[in-house]
Amino acid sequence: MAPCRPGGLDMSTAGTDRRGVDTPTLRQVLRFGAKTLQLVWGTNRRLTAAVGIITLAVALLPALATYLSKLIVDGVLDAVASGLPADRTAVIMWVAAEAVVLTSLLGSRRVLRLTKSLLHAELGYGVSRAILDKSLALELHQLEDPAIQQKILLARQHATSRPFGLVNRLFEQLQYSLTLVAFGALLWTFSPLAVLLVIVGGLPLFVGEVRFSGRVFRFYTGRTPEMRERSYLESLMTSDAAAVERLHYGAGPEIRRRYTALFGKLYDEDRRLQTRRAGAALGLSTLSSVVFFATKAWIVWEAMLAAITLGQMTMFVGLVKQGQGAVTSLLTSAGGMYEDLLYVSNLYEFLEIPESRRPGTSTQGTGPGDGIRLEGVSFTYPAGSRPALDDVTLHIAPGSSIGIVGANGSGKTTLVRLVAGLYRPDSGRILLDGLDIEQWDRGALRARMAVMFQPFTRYKMTAGENVAMGDGLRDSDESRLWRAAEHGLAADLIRELPAGLGTRLSRRFLDGRELSGGQWQRLALARTFMREGSDILILDEPTSAMDAAAEAELMAATRKASPAQTTILISHRLANLRQADRILVLEQGRVVEQGSHDELVDSRGAYQRLFALQAEPYQ
Repeated sequence: MAPCRPGGLDMSTAGTDRRGVDTPTLRQVLRFGAKTLQLVWGTNRRLTAAVGIITLAVALLPALATYLSKLIVDGVLDAVASGLPADRTAVIMWVAAEAVVLTSLLGSRRVLRLTKSLLHAELGYGVSRAILDKSLALELHQLEDPAIQQKILLARQHATSRPFGLVNRLFEQLQYSLTLVAFGALLWTFSPLAVLLVIVGGLPLFVGEVRFSGRVFRFYTGRTPEMRERSYLESLMTSDAAAVERLHYGAGPEIRRRYTALFGKLYDEDRRLQTRRAGAALGLSTLSSVVFFATKAWIVWEAMLAAITLGQMTMFVGLVKQGQGAVTSLLTSAGGMYEDLLYVSNLYEFLEIPESRRPGTSTQGTGPGDGIRLEGVSFTYPAGSRPALDDVTLHIAPGSSIGIVGANGSGKTTLVRLVAGLYRPDSGRILLDGLDIEQWDRGALRARMAVMFQPFTRYKMTAGENVAMGDGLRDSDESRLWRAAEHGLAADLIRELPAGLGTRLSRRFLDGRELSGGQWQRLALARTFMREGSDILILDEPTSAMDAAAEAELMAATRKASPAQTTILISHRLANLRQADRILVLEQGRVVEQGSHDELVDSRGAYQRLFALQAEPYQ
């Protein structure tokens, strides 16, 4: 790709600045513009049509008002010269007509502003909904991709302003074009050269805007990572979650120093860019003023030579001034449209990310009762230096209890997410009841599994909604919520809250309450048990934040689970796994040992060493 020249835009090819930000090609820009127009028309056709019709009135009424002002001036001169009542009546009629036109223009502008604001709101909602729908359609591995997160951020930054700005400028183009045609037709009666001077006088400011549009886009888009860093530093200084360690370790001054340094860096770059832009605008606007006053002097000279009437002089001077403004506005709007299109390109680059569609439609396997099978499963994260799972083969029979143990980064959580269908294996396959999980219907697969993930999410919602999230946040009767809370050891916690299930869980709300880590974990467990019909229970470190009594209670409840339910338990505390039918030991993505607790202890391998280390303090 050819880079854009520093001084302007290369509208034929894509460009990349020093920050690595690509400028879309002209073909892409036009395609994105057409898609935006389709989006606006589909959002509200009546409002869009109303804006178009009112724009016509706003575009043509100024020329009519200017012509009427000419008739008034010439009419006054004629009435003074003749002294006839009829001439004076005609002048009053022209004044009344001008009043009607100007009142209509004022009303049209207000109505246009209203209709545009309504269209802006509806379009903003439509664009935001499209971004959210796209996010919901992406797979987990896509959402975890930093490049896609960058696209989401860029799309959301201007989700409501830029698409509407593009459409608004398009209507402005129509308005200024019609106004210019009307002004030009009137000014042509004075001299075609005057029309040319109007156009030439409006060009300088447009040139300045176009010169900076691409540079501004690349600058503000390219510094998005720094803006995210600044936002993060702000949260460290203001959020309650970070306050404890920040205060204890005395990190506030250093965080503020970094924030100040980053702000200063961004501000200096912004100041230099805006200063250059303002300086260029000042010089170019001065040039436009020179052209205007030269043209005005010419018109005044012609009036003094009696070549035109005083009314014509007034009209022509007004036409030159307003016409020059219309040219500048027309061309500047065109430059602004290109800048809007550059930002809109961020939106469509996100919306056009290919979705990893899963074609599965099956609701049952070909071998009911076979359980879960992993056959040569390998998986590597996009930025990983080694496989998170490497050629894993195992069979988990229905109704069995499986324990998984291993050091951090050994692949335990990755295994859970693969079995749950959140990731796709790079090689090998995972089967449930004899059928590859890729062929399962997503809803049917999820219904089979109740999973507590690590790390779990702390929803800033009510306690009841935190539990109901386990069933997709659907409306659930309180009896189901309480049953899940009982199984998840969260019932007593919820009863102690001021509004029970209706208590908001966040200090960001005036009536909210904050929970401890262990209390949040109980709610996460409770929502896992909302899947009452599931036959596979997967718990990833379910007791990491719990006290010993709660941990023992949970383990006892898990052992009393239905004999038909398959249980997969991941835990660093090996004592929790002693009752498992089989324990898997993972190291660097491979199953290095498997067997019952007693078998693994007798084998004197990795499991036995870990168990001895944990048991040593109690001996």
